Amino acid sequence: MKIKVILLTAMVLPFAQACSFSTSSESISASSGSFSDSVVSVISSGSSSEKDTKDYQIQVMNYTRVYFTSTEFDSAIYNKGISVIAEDSGITNWEDDADTLNGIGKGLKKAKITGGLYEAYKSSISTNDVKRMGLIQKGYDSQD
Repeated sequence: MKIKVILLTAMVLPFAQACSFSTSSESISASSGSFSDSVVSVISSGSSSEKDTKDYQIQVMNYTRVYFTSTEFDSAIYNKGISVIAEDSGITNWEDDADTLNGIGKGLKKAKITGGLYEAYKSSISTNDVKRMGLIQKGYDSQD
């Protein structure tokens, strides 16, 4: 059994208040200071590439959900966090990777981002690329 632990430290604006989030696949806790003081731990197991792909999408989704429910959006900081997750999974061009963009869409939906704000984030993350926006939308519209 292969166990993979990803530690991700993102540089994010300081929190105004303490916050704590947790699910079965992640745990984030910050008592004060900045999001960069928090550690995102995602533990996955399995050996099939399909499982690895699903696990990667879940990591992207969870990071996106937590990011958008805990701080104001800064594209450079958000993109850096996604880059770290992607690089750890062997993805060098996450901006054009369907699994990454689908995971982002799923995360935005889980964060309950809707309407004009969703459209603004989708446009920013995709750098207004129609294909990228379509892949984010596909993830957002999925039943997962």
